[in-house]
Amino acid sequence: MMHFNNLLFIGKQMKSAKEAFITGKKVFLRPVQEEDESMIARIENHPDARETLFYALPTSLRQQREKITKHADDPTTILLIICRKEDHTAIGQTAFFRIDWVGRMATFYLGIADKENWAKGYGSETTALMLDYAFQTLNLNRVQLHVALENKGAVKVYQRNGFQIEGTLREAMYHRGHYSDFYVMGILKADWLQNINNQ
Repeated sequence: MMHFNNLLFIGKQMKSAKEAFITGKKVFLRPVQEEDESMIARIENHPDARETLFYALPTSLRQQREKITKHADDPTTILLIICRKEDHTAIGQTAFFRIDWVGRMATFYLGIADKENWAKGYGSETTALMLDYAFQTLNLNRVQLHVALENKGAVKVYQRNGFQIEGTLREAMYHRGHYSDFYVMGILKADWLQNINNQ
């Protein structure tokens, strides 16, 4: 006989799958739900995630709920939750911030909460899905991002997806006792189309 908690888990999985907005092979992306604030808080609080995303201040569930509402009401932000397809677990978030609907440009963000989900292709596929969404659905012409030079894994993921290093922000952020340089990376729709055709 199936345990009641298992039924609840299966029910949440079915709900999550039905709310998928963009689907890939390993992950799907869906809108934010009320219970996501705990996972999002881990991205900003846990030392592993903060090591690459440079969050300096702690955050609470209340603050995350307020941020979720703020982003939902912001026409220049699109925020989605990254879920594993195998079990529908929410593992991270991705977004376009500061969308310029006239200049057709946005800033890309990606954060995966727990280290156990790193280096498994989830971030790379999420990047590919978001670029397809940017250029094929939103009709953006440019997507850019900032990434620390020492985050070599992320730099490789972005380069594989067609991003180019366009410049360096010297000593842009302070972290673990020193100032870190950041790359400005960008991709144009023409670059993306060429990258797709070459695959």
